[in-house]
Amino acid sequence: MSQVWRNDDLEGAVIGAIFLRGADPEVLDILSRVPGSVFSVHQYREIYAGICRQARSGVIDPLLLCEVLPDLSATIMASSSIAWAKSALISYVSMLTRNAAVRDAEKAMTEALAGIRDAKTGDAAVAALESARQVMSLIDVSADTVNPVHIDELLPEVLARVEARMEGTEEGRSLLTGIDDLDAKTGGIDITDLVFIAARPSMGKTELALDIIDKVSAQGHGVLFFSMEMANIQIGERMVSAAGGMPVSRLKAADRFEDEDWARLTNGVGHLTGRNIWMVDVNDLTVEQICQTATRWKLAHPEIALVVVDYLALIKIQSAARYDLAVGDVSKGLKRLAKANKTPVIALSQLSRGVESRPNKRPMNSDLKNSGEIEADADLIMMLYRDEVYNPESPAKNIAEINITKQRNGELGTVYRRFFNGHFLPIDQDEAKARSAPPVRAQARRYAKGSHPAYEDF
Repeated sequence: MSQVWRNDDLEGAVIGAIFLRGADPEVLDILSRVPGSVFSVHQYREIYAGICRQARSGVIDPLLLCEVLPDLSATIMASSSIAWAKSALISYVSMLTRNAAVRDAEKAMTEALAGIRDAKTGDAAVAALESARQVMSLIDVSADTVNPVHIDELLPEVLARVEARMEGTEEGRSLLTGIDDLDAKTGGIDITDLVFIAARPSMGKTELALDIIDKVSAQGHGVLFFSMEMANIQIGERMVSAAGGMPVSRLKAADRFEDEDWARLTNGVGHLTGRNIWMVDVNDLTVEQICQTATRWKLAHPEIALVVVDYLALIKIQSAARYDLAVGDVSKGLKRLAKANKTPVIALSQLSRGVESRPNKRPMNSDLKNSGEIEADADLIMMLYRDEVYNPESPAKNIAEINITKQRNGELGTVYRRFFNGHFLPIDQDEAKARSAPPVRAQARRYAKGSHPAYEDF
């Protein structure tokens, strides 16, 4: 076979660029599309397969790969030092894919020619030619193909994850919200999950999102928050007041601050200082702009582990399709973002007014506006409900329910939080459940034919 379409330096540069860039979104996209067969050098093909296995755990590291492939350590370390390859990865991959396609074509034509020469009959020669034609039709010189993964490649990863969970050392697959009772119910949010927090107005959707942002950033992770309903300064005030343990309204009365107020404000500011939280309060963003911004920021700040969008209905729709289908395009775009960047997305959503017309106003998935598309795309749906909003004298006053109405990989159920001064706080789950249980209505007594309740006591 001709050596024109085999280039060891090019293949080494691709491997080196992947090592230098790590598991960024562009690299992960390449690994999902480009098969190992594009590498003509056996060593690079083995290294690329090892990188693909590593990437499924969210990490690409040459030193760790050397431990798995000790015989290829020298090649791995040599490749990882090709600094000039980092910025040209996309171009190199295109060349690599093209060269592989030409090699495949050359092989198919060579085998067809050999088949024709060796044919004993005309029919055999035509069959050899037809076989070559079919092979040629499947050869693609573009880099936009999809690379399916064989189950045998995934099974070792499944076992490794189970063992890591058993030993309590699993990292990278789940993001803990920091709300212990919620994490116990969900096991954390998977890195490719699309999560919806839904509720009627004034239930605390944004506050719950900010509570999760606070706790996720406290773990050292980064968060990117698209706030299309409130300005950044308003979000900042709410976060500072929550961190300082004071109502937001108190910040508006700074002229009446006492020493305790100043201490709480100082504590709140100190609590948030240095956190990796970025906020965007631009209106009328399309889902494409959100995805582009999130991907660009993830590349610049790999520590970002969560994207939050407040809220779904404020994302600008450009599609001319029916509105519910257009909303579905938005939710699908957010799901693609989570999957491509391996960064979960939490989106806030309003509920329809239909909730208000029922005796039991606890929301259901069918209350989601354009629920069919959203429900299908979501991995986790959490519905917020506070009984005191409808019943001021409710025994469940200051209690918020987080009702898990969909969980693709877990059970449904309810987690309770204390809601005080406009912020979420921990609460004893058994106590909250008892106080939140709807009252049991006595069944109406049945009367014999001809009797009347007015005469019951006579």
